[in-house]
Amino acid sequence: MPSFDVVSVRPTDPNQELSNGGVSPDSYRAERTTIDQVLAYAFGLGYDKELVNAPSWTANEHFDIQGKLDDHQVAALHQLSRDDREQQMRLMVQSLLAERFHLTYHLETHVLPVYLLEVAKGGLKCSRDITSKPAIADPSRPRFRWSTAPAPPPPPPGWHPPSPSEQKTLMQSLHLRTKGWPFWLTVTMLSHQPELQGRPVIDKTGLEGAYDCEMNWSQANSDSTGQFFFTAVHDQLGLTLHPSKGPVEVLVIDSISRPSEN
Repeated sequence: MPSFDVVSVRPTDPNQELSNGGVSPDSYRAERTTIDQVLAYAFGLGYDKELVNAPSWTANEHFDIQGKLDDHQVAALHQLSRDDREQQMRLMVQSLLAERFHLTYHLETHVLPVYLLEVAKGGLKCSRDITSKPAIADPSRPRFRWSTAPAPPPPPPGWHPPSPSEQKTLMQSLHLRTKGWPFWLTVTMLSHQPELQGRPVIDKTGLEGAYDCEMNWSQANSDSTGQFFFTAVHDQLGLTLHPSKGPVEVLVIDSISRPSEN
């Protein structure tokens, strides 16, 4: 399994607010994060019931974690598709967890509440992106697939934070845009929306490859006149989400310990 060239793990103050990490071409970083969050990234866990038997400290204690790649690793990853680069980075984080936190685990299948994602009768409204480099088949890729959204660009010159009234409007109006993303990543972004109440999404569309999708919707508790989430998924993406129960692969922790020193 691939691993980082250099790894740093440092405990931080658990009273500080959690922060999101990120992935760059030469590193993985997670600042003021919990190990539950790192596990979620490494194994694609989007639902609290997909993580079983984790000790309480993995959710309560905070860490700064960084993994650096050497120049040869960066060059090798650059030759892969975006899909495969993400998967290789997750494998490296799995190695980090095994080496520094002594993680051992196994997988089980549980029947859990889910949503089934299907193409609507009117047809898909996302367009196929034929310009993206296709994913390379790799049997070592983890079955779990999850990703954070890419970091936003810096604000333009002269930008000022929105006023409180503008912030309220922005929070009520939500936007999803995936250009050239593997379709499974679009599915993952949908599955993390609060309207699904944490249920996993099982993709029944049969769609593979990269697609350009865009959707605007409003929160159900807002006074906005825009479409709500499920209606927007149907009308703007040409997809439907049906509540059901289904088999979900879960990560069962056999053992994990607090990290060894740097």
